[in-house]
Amino acid sequence: MTKTPKKREQEAEDARRDLARMQQQTEKLLGPEDDSTGQGKDDFVEVWGQRIGRGLGIAFAIFLLVYLFRTYIF
Repeated sequence: MTKTPKKREQEAEDARRDLARMQQQTEKLLGPEDDSTGQGKDDFVEVWGQRIGRGLGIAFAIFLLVYLFRTYIF
C-alpha cells in the first residue's frame, strides 16, 4: 500500500507531537524541578534526607559488590 503525501505528513506531525510530549514528561521526571514552595536547598530535612539516602545507596552497592565477589570468585 502506498501512503499519500498528506497521510505521511499527518503521521510525521503526530510523531513530532508525541516526541515533544515525551520530552516534556522526561524533563519533569529526571530534570531539575521548579521549586515553587520556596523550600529546597535550604530545607534541612530535604538536605539530610538526600545525604542519608545517597550514603545508604553507596553502602548497599559496596555490600553487594563484596557479597557477589566473595560468592562467585572465591
